[in-house]
Amino acid sequence: MKTVLFLDQYGSMGGGQRVLLELAQAARDAGWRVRALLPSGPCAQALTRMGARVRATPECRLREGRKGPLDALALLWHTLRVFGAHLAALRRADLLYANGGRMYPLCFMASLLLGKPAAYHVHLNPSNAHIRLLRLLLRSGLTRRIVLPSRYIEGVLRAADAAFDDSRMRLVENGLDERFDGLAFQDRFTGRPLRHVGVVGRVCAEKGQDVLLPLAAALPDMYFHVLGDAAFYDHTYFEELKARAPSNVHFYGWVEDLPAKVEEIGLQVCLVPSRCPAGEGTRLFEASPLVPLQMTALSCLVIPRRLGVLAAMAERFGLPAFEQDAELPALLRALAARDSATLAAGIRENVALVMRDCSHAAFQTRLRAMFAELD
Repeated sequence: MKTVLFLDQYGSMGGGQRVLLELAQAARDAGWRVRALLPSGPCAQALTRMGARVRATPECRLREGRKGPLDALALLWHTLRVFGAHLAALRRADLLYANGGRMYPLCFMASLLLGKPAAYHVHLNPSNAHIRLLRLLLRSGLTRRIVLPSRYIEGVLRAADAAFDDSRMRLVENGLDERFDGLAFQDRFTGRPLRHVGVVGRVCAEKGQDVLLPLAAALPDMYFHVLGDAAFYDHTYFEELKARAPSNVHFYGWVEDLPAKVEEIGLQVCLVPSRCPAGEGTRLFEASPLVPLQMTALSCLVIPRRLGVLAAMAERFGLPAFEQDAELPALLRALAARDSATLAAGIRENVALVMRDCSHAAFQTRLRAMFAELD
């Protein structure tokens, strides 16, 4: 039995860590022995419950947004520190798998120095620096796969450089985790007024939860819900948001059982108001967000910003979308005025599309096929 060693930058649970759990399950089911290096936290605990052997590493803390020389030094120090502390585990692996960009240097260095095959999972829309790094990874014959989570990112990379038209670039579209297995459509609109609107995910400036403050003031008869805790680096933003929020905005912190919480709240609409990070122009940082898939599977009407991969998802799944924050009050008023049964019928179609293409079973099938190829 071969061993895959996953490298992750966070121990807490975010979208990338949900994907890591799916990767670990698929690798195990494909016949691999699963090991992991990542910081302590809920993700590490979940991997341990799955039977993976997990070794704790320090968290690699960098500034959010545009990085500078100090960030490069911090990343180098983290890479050397983890490499030295876990050399034996790295040496015993048959495949190194970097789940996230901050783990690429460690994975690449260990791959070259120890002669180990490596795979790299893309979670963010690549910046120019990220694209240069991916080119470098492809120059190594030990790079077995660069895994892309969406056709949108595949298109971005191929448009950037012909070098990415490489058989080792593997599209494995994101999908739902097992919390969403077996869900049937639930009508959240027929005979009910539109009252409950939420934003799900890490609370940080790039995710755009601040759109709810003026929206709540403009629509005082509606209730707005923030399901998520502060991002790894942005507790100040979260605290300021709570301090400024009108009384019809409610905060729940991190939600593990998302289906149960959506049911408890009676959530009907999920906004995905993600913005470009500072200094990235029109480049949305997300490569393939899971929230639109998850909330559609929960029979909510998902309304993403018409930007980057979110625009592509809106077109694919027939979701209403917006560009500017100022559009949202009128958009929600218009939806509230629509015939509720017609609105529910449209959401039923969205649910069917998501469950057909992005179910947990389909996601696991794609991942297992990839690990079977890497064996």
